[in-house]
Amino acid sequence: MSRVPFKRFPEISVTGIDFTKAMLDRLSEKYSDKNITLINGDYFSTDLGREHFDAAISFQTMHHFSHEMKIGLYKKIRNSLKSGGVYIECDYMVETQSEEEHWYAENARIRKELNIPENEFYHFDTPCTTENQIKMFLTAGFASAENVYRVGNTTIITAKKD
Repeated sequence: MSRVPFKRFPEISVTGIDFTKAMLDRLSEKYSDKNITLINGDYFSTDLGREHFDAAISFQTMHHFSHEMKIGLYKKIRNSLKSGGVYIECDYMVETQSEEEHWYAENARIRKELNIPENEFYHFDTPCTTENQIKMFLTAGFASAENVYRVGNTTIITAKKD
């Protein structure tokens, strides 16, 4: 979190979700005078409510999950947004379908080799193509989704709720 949003919108209300309590503690100290709610947990199990947020942002975390998991989460995020709300995702994305398939296959191989259950989180990068990400947003019910920035593999996509 940078201070820029607080400078521009001093009364903004921010909710942050993270697995790492130490990160949340640092944010709490840094922004103790701001209207922030910090949740130590994961966004898959956290109740985001319905039509509660104007915007949601994810920064380089979604490249660890399957298409199915992401679509489910994107539906949840879409439902949590107010009408006209926007979801912004900045993440590592690959250029070709063959690259995406390579990383998913490698993840499956390692999981099998280490006997890691399918439903257990394992930190391994499985980036998707920008095209597949956009399809997932649309499948989840967003009215539109577009690539608005890409440098190297860092990509920003915005998805809008109707």
